[in-house]
Amino acid sequence: MRFFLVDRLLQIESGKNLVAAKCVAMSEDYFADHFPGFPVMPGSLILEGFEQASHLLMGVSSDFTRVATLKRVSRGSFRRLVRPGDRLLLRVSLARFTETDAQVQADATSEGEKVADARLEFDLKNAGNDPEAARRCHRLREFYHLLTVDPAEVAGESLVRRV
Repeated sequence: MRFFLVDRLLQIESGKNLVAAKCVAMSEDYFADHFPGFPVMPGSLILEGFEQASHLLMGVSSDFTRVATLKRVSRGSFRRLVRPGDRLLLRVSLARFTETDAQVQADATSEGEKVADARLEFDLKNAGNDPEAARRCHRLREFYHLLTVDPAEVAGESLVRRV
């Protein structure tokens, strides 16, 4: 991944949904070109955030044994510009999740306003005997662990709400 578009996992319900946060900072390198003097987060990166959140949800839901490949984005709409300083809440819900494919409904909000939404469709492959798929599952599990390391858990509190 070139860009990590999920900063923190806020809620996970395996097999159902996930809520993640992305804090949009002026230091993001895409703002240098998009657009000078009027920085706006590219819509394609909001979609990438949806995809990353979807991969995490499907990974948790399959115990990181299946790898997903984005097949189609449909019904996508962008409702408002995302600027530095915004905090995006990315919500993804599994509409369908079988052995071979998945469909995810995603939306992003900032300060209570809907920013974007889309439906994403994925092909799924069992990592079984495929070394490349197994490597991708391993990397996704590492990304998940990185996002769920929670220093507050040592004190008996958790920042991630698991349902």
